[in-house]
Amino acid sequence: MTPETGDPPSAIDAAAGREALARFIVVLYQPQDLVNIALVVRAMKNMGLTRLRLVSPALFNAYRITGIAHDPHEIVEATELFDDFDSAVSDVIRVVATTARRRASRQVWSEPDRGAEQLVSRSAEGDIALVFGREDKGLPNEILDRCHEAICIPTNPEHPSLNLGHAAMIVLYEIRRAVRRAFDLEERDLSGKLRDQAPPATAAEMEEFFGVWEQAMETLGIFRGVEPKTKMRSYRRILKRAEPDRRELRLLEATAWRIVNFAKRTESRIRDRIAKEMRSGPSD
Repeated sequence: MTPETGDPPSAIDAAAGREALARFIVVLYQPQDLVNIALVVRAMKNMGLTRLRLVSPALFNAYRITGIAHDPHEIVEATELFDDFDSAVSDVIRVVATTARRRASRQVWSEPDRGAEQLVSRSAEGDIALVFGREDKGLPNEILDRCHEAICIPTNPEHPSLNLGHAAMIVLYEIRRAVRRAFDLEERDLSGKLRDQAPPATAAEMEEFFGVWEQAMETLGIFRGVEPKTKMRSYRRILKRAEPDRRELRLLEATAWRIVNFAKRTESRIRDRIAKEMRSGPSD
């Protein structure tokens, strides 16, 4: 579905969207933890990116990464390993660092949403590398010097550092959002199943419900010492503001009837017990 209209994407536009995502390459510089690599792979899978490059990883085990990341075979099998950073980005037109803070006053930087829009526009010219640093130190200055720009995620200044997988998910999510705005992509239908949708309640159904609701509240003693109309006016405002559909209203009405019927049964049992005690007379 297209985000603006809800219409199915055209095959041409969807293909263009996939091609735009394919021009982004995730580069992990000296990753230290296999689990973090797997988390980045899963983020890539979730957001539709497929190209991963690792620069001098402390450990790489395709089998373990696949088990942790959940069905990322095509990404893991196509992962490229490099001994040095320059080789990993030699064929891209734009190298983008991700960092917790700006380290140079003249460095071009942006937040993920704005940066993603600009990068998607530039991706038509060629491949773009999204570079993430090692977990303990981030990206060193010599690597930042090789980057054209930086993306900075606005975090709590007292605790700015993010887990590698978390940072990747935020940046890749914004890349996907920007691609969706520029092109169409096949998306999971989040509108809900048809059987979960019900028509809105009519005015007559609402009035019928309020009649039952008033009985239930009277049974519970809610109106004791107050004017029922005043309380009911508040209930009307609350329920009308909620705009329940027909199915939701029936659920509330059934709840109110349960209250009324339960109170009637309780009252009946009490009357029967009193009558029985009166017939038996006082005990010796």
